[in-house]
Amino acid sequence: MSPPADYFRKLVERATDGILLLDAVGRIQYANLAAAELFGRSQEALQGQELGFVVTQDQPTELRLTNRLRVGVTADVRSVEIELDGERMVAVYLRDVTERKRAEERLRQSAAVFESTSEGVFIADSRGRIVDVNRAFSVITGYERSEVIGRSPRFLQSGRHPPSFYRELWRRLENEGRWQGEIWNRRKSGEIYPQWLSVDSVYSEGDELAHYVAVFSDLTGAKRTQAEIERLAHRDPLTGLANRLAFRAQVASVVEQAASRRPHSGASVLLVGLDGFKHINDSLGLAAGDLVLVEVARRLGTVIPGNDNIARLGGDEFAAVIDSRQVDAGAAAVAQAVLQALSRPIQFDSTELYVEASVGIASYPRDGKSVEALIQNCDAAMRRAKQAGGRTYRYYAKDWTNYAHDRVVLAAQLRRAITDNELVLYYQPQIDLHSGQVVGLEALVRWIHQDEGLVSPGRFIPMAEETGLIEPLGEWVLEQACRQAAVWCREGLSFGRVAVNVSGAQIERCDIVDLVARTLDKTGLAANCLELEITESFLMSRIEAAAELLAGLKRIGVQLAMDDFGTGYSSLAYLKGLAFHTLKIDKSFIDGVPGNCKDAEILRTVAALGRSLGFKIVAEGVEGGEQHDYLLQTDCDFAQGYFFSPPVPAQAIPQLIRTLGSPAFEP
Repeated sequence: MSPPADYFRKLVERATDGILLLDAVGRIQYANLAAAELFGRSQEALQGQELGFVVTQDQPTELRLTNRLRVGVTADVRSVEIELDGERMVAVYLRDVTERKRAEERLRQSAAVFESTSEGVFIADSRGRIVDVNRAFSVITGYERSEVIGRSPRFLQSGRHPPSFYRELWRRLENEGRWQGEIWNRRKSGEIYPQWLSVDSVYSEGDELAHYVAVFSDLTGAKRTQAEIERLAHRDPLTGLANRLAFRAQVASVVEQAASRRPHSGASVLLVGLDGFKHINDSLGLAAGDLVLVEVARRLGTVIPGNDNIARLGGDEFAAVIDSRQVDAGAAAVAQAVLQALSRPIQFDSTELYVEASVGIASYPRDGKSVEALIQNCDAAMRRAKQAGGRTYRYYAKDWTNYAHDRVVLAAQLRRAITDNELVLYYQPQIDLHSGQVVGLEALVRWIHQDEGLVSPGRFIPMAEETGLIEPLGEWVLEQACRQAAVWCREGLSFGRVAVNVSGAQIERCDIVDLVARTLDKTGLAANCLELEITESFLMSRIEAAAELLAGLKRIGVQLAMDDFGTGYSSLAYLKGLAFHTLKIDKSFIDGVPGNCKDAEILRTVAALGRSLGFKIVAEGVEGGEQHDYLLQTDCDFAQGYFFSPPVPAQAIPQLIRTLGSPAFEP
């Protein structure tokens, strides 16, 4: 018995595939519900419409359908001719493959990502055997796909991790379904390298483990960059030595080790400051300075054990820390070896450069138990070595801490004193030995401290030179002296010239020629009324630059005096070529005359030498009548000292000049 026609009609109507019946000219005569949904229109609306595309019989075709309600509908279309009620028609079957096409597209995209990503990927089955790898896997590991399929990833292990590491990895995968972290593996070449690895467990719809997916990136470049950043953070880029930060950590480590030993042992910190390094930079350029610093670092490495124990703290300062095996006598021996190593010349082009150093030593636990205390006290010791003339070393002594504290406090107070009018100039006359007339006034700065009263220049001038305050202090003295001298000139006071001491530290920090020219212009003082006093020792340490400096000052028209003559071991051949007008014989040569025959003969010889070279001669520090009478028998022209007058304030000068110039005045 055949099913009734109504049965087949309902079957077609409710079919999941779309079914269309087309007449001979291609118009739709029937569309079931599934076909209407594919086109996004009602069955009635489709009836009588042309299909809009050609259907080839028995040839399946994929077509994108126009659907007003859904985007991107794709159907698999097939057709067959049938005869219905004596009329030939075409039955069209449309199967919705939209989701399948989307899944295929996602798979294609995933495959493209799988192959093109820069991260290595491998897929393993539930037994841990590799079933697929991407191109990046081969690039990173060096293994081709054919070499790894079916193998366990264990062949990639570096041997750097213990078995417990891998047990923890698998435990996390089993319990949490994921593990990620840094791991070291081995390339085909044998090179061990770091990876960042993520491994995920993938489960089937039945919640059974299907496979593992591992994604990894090569950390070699990142590690190299990290190491370079670490190096830059803890290493001096020029010398390659440890920097200040790394050195502090190393001192802390050495001290901690020393403290942990029984019985307690010690450690020492050495601070090495180069003497005269700024002169090399200024005269030969930064390239020469850099070469010197690199060579100093190399030489330190030959006498101090352990590269991590040596540092460049900045500028021309180096440091080292040594453990208990080299404490006390050993530290001194190391310091002496450092001085010896740095005494040899350094070749720069065709020039031999000589670099000397001052070394400070502070030992744990005697001189400090903290890193800060050791470095601070070591710095104080080094500065004492510099004050001793350099080319030597000094151990730290506790009383230097008070000096260092005083220096810091005094520097802050001096900075305020310059701006708060706590400074004042006193003037000491220079006398013509034969006429008794005043021929000059030396300006001497005094500090009237609001709490301490008069502060000795011997206390604050060296501190100003060390801290850089000598520059504003020197400018203040020069301007005030010129301004006061200009007032005296306008008042018609005959004082000769005003003499101002110029510190070598000030000359190194500023353009002294420009400063003097600007000050004269600002105050209105005639250039020939100003004399600048520069010490012999400073000039002899700057032989090449001195002639140019003095020539520049002479062009302005000021008078020039070499101060403390006799203490700097001047070359006579060099001395005669310098643009000085006056030599001031140091007080140390005056103190012993006339009683000390050797001092008297030296004074007479020096004065005669200066006179023969065309200089005016000034004797400093004349304090007694016998000295005065002896000077009258020498070639000295002028004298200065308490025998004539102590330094006095500016308001006392007019009366002092009148008194000294009076016939009634008897020194």
